[in-house]
Amino acid sequence: MTSTPLIVERTYKAPINRVWEALTNKDQMKAWYFDIEDFNLEKGHRFHFTGGDEKEQYLHECEVLEVNAPNKLRHSWTYPEHNDGYSVVTFELFEEGADKTRVQLRHEGLDSFPKDHPNFAVESFTEGWNYILGESLLKFVEAETIRKSISINANPEVIWDIVLHPNDQWGKAFGGGAFTETTWEPGANVTWTDVDGSIGAKGVVKEHRVQQYLQVDMIEEDPQAIDLGYSERFSLEKGADGVNQLTIEAGPLQKKYIDGHSGPWDEALKIMKELSESK
Repeated sequence: MTSTPLIVERTYKAPINRVWEALTNKDQMKAWYFDIEDFNLEKGHRFHFTGGDEKEQYLHECEVLEVNAPNKLRHSWTYPEHNDGYSVVTFELFEEGADKTRVQLRHEGLDSFPKDHPNFAVESFTEGWNYILGESLLKFVEAETIRKSISINANPEVIWDIVLHPNDQWGKAFGGGAFTETTWEPGANVTWTDVDGSIGAKGVVKEHRVQQYLQVDMIEEDPQAIDLGYSERFSLEKGADGVNQLTIEAGPLQKKYIDGHSGPWDEALKIMKELSESK
């Protein structure tokens, strides 16, 4: 492997352990990378997966060559069904601050693959790795918090009562009615269900100050998602002129979910305002 390696670097607003877990946990890997059922983070372990384009899929055979958690993973990358080429992929992670991680990917040995097949060309690998690191991994490890506010000309007691009763009201913004079962007391469990009774989410009331602040910490049950400590927070700031400010904060969320959640929260606040001002 004497040719110049392909190098791709990206810096993420995420702690190094979160990025390392995304790169090495097979349940997380299949959410942004490849589905590698037989992956094992152990030197000498061989694993396989398929990948390619809409025209052709390729069997990949790899062997873990080096592991230095949470800083380095190195493994071979070959195509046993197509050629005798041999390449090596190296992921190196560098802390660039408390919550920032730089990832350098090196793919060596690309010149050993067939020269007359476009899918094995350096340009194809460059495009693929830039997408994987610059789009797919970024949206998986980076997180944001949705924050939205709305002015409501209504009594704070009325507004807060609507906040606590999403059932078939503002819960409709999230589809299916979004029914809740809880007492809203600190420490109480919260269960969100749809109209059919299927559980959509579970949480625990972290804090509740009537007509001021409510925080519900969600319990993450999806093994492919990162445990970011997601919570939903409602704050009500009372205005002297009777116009009150209701603010919601939801997050942190992986970036890939932000667009899908932002619109429903806009609609939810709109419904809360209309319901409050109509009473």
